[in-house]
Amino acid sequence: MQLEIISTGDEVITGFITDTNVSYLAQELLSLGLQARFRHTVGDKLEDIIKLLSERSQEADIILVNGGLGPTTDDNTTQAAAQAAGVPQVLCEPWLAKIKAWHEARQRIMPQNNIKQAMLPAGATMIDNPRGTACGFYLKINRAMCFFTPGVPSEFKPMYQESIRPWLMAHLGMSKATQVKRFFCFGVSESKIGLTLQGLNLPKSTVIGYRAAYPLLEIKVITHGATDEERTVAIAKVKENLRSYLICEDNFAIDHSLSQVAGAGAWAIFDGATAGILPTMLSPTLNIKRALVGTLQEDPAIIAALSQDVRYVLTLKQGKSGDTILQLNDKDEPQHNLCCRYQLNITIKDKKKDAQALVAATLCLQQLSGQPLLRPDNAEMEIINGK
Repeated sequence: MQLEIISTGDEVITGFITDTNVSYLAQELLSLGLQARFRHTVGDKLEDIIKLLSERSQEADIILVNGGLGPTTDDNTTQAAAQAAGVPQVLCEPWLAKIKAWHEARQRIMPQNNIKQAMLPAGATMIDNPRGTACGFYLKINRAMCFFTPGVPSEFKPMYQESIRPWLMAHLGMSKATQVKRFFCFGVSESKIGLTLQGLNLPKSTVIGYRAAYPLLEIKVITHGATDEERTVAIAKVKENLRSYLICEDNFAIDHSLSQVAGAGAWAIFDGATAGILPTMLSPTLNIKRALVGTLQEDPAIIAALSQDVRYVLTLKQGKSGDTILQLNDKDEPQHNLCCRYQLNITIKDKKKDAQALVAATLCLQQLSGQPLLRPDNAEMEIINGK
């Protein structure tokens, strides 16, 4: 079986952005025992994408295509897929309804060019995207089954895990002999947690893998031919030792997790610490009615005026001693309220604001869902009000 990966976009081929999706995907496939034979990169030109799809689909059995599903004129992947397959594009009514609902929930007017994202090749099967307005899809082109996903990493990665990976396992006759459980952590060094997990006396069927992408540390529990009991016990042991640092499991989609526990309630975010990184991180799925970035957010009168018609008010500001002060207010359920301060010891200075935003989002998620709060090694943390 021959598997290939295609990345699309002028910004990728010119090097203006680093294609982290292809590295992620290659590693994910390898954990299933699959290795891509070729990796291709193509720009936004429609004719070039059609040519590449037409050529490679005559050689490959499976092609995973990433990028170019947006609403703008340079997003040509869907049209290219339809022309390479020799079929027209048709309106996917369920996805159009979802795009409209996405905008209505945020009290926004849907631009007409978003309809483009619901025009799929005839015969294609839609892949759901709970975190954005671009659905994925798959269809047969020549001999290859081709999967198409958006290029936004926070949308693409969960779509792979929740839809494409299960399809590969089911349709390639793969057993569940090799399974991977993921834990995303913050505030512990790879060396320290490595020593800790090394002493757990895990069975030979279990391998621990690590991937550091600061401020995150991903720990993988990879089981090969393990029994259900062996896998359950191994995962439980690892999770217990990660509890103080654990942000989320399986997929890093903290905005989606927070939106699930927070529901449809509107948010006002006043960010005086992360230069807009926090609201940007949460914006794909959280119902953020307004966000104010900068020192003005410290004015109580401004906060009061802009918080009248929302349920959640999240305020983040920088303290005089360099610490970060977080305050979360839930107007409907005050037991969710949280006030805390934390000071991070950051070794990579240009990642300080990313780390501050990650900790803030995690604390909100844990407080609203009733989980124990994060206790990273690299932080001084004081819980003034909360769990």
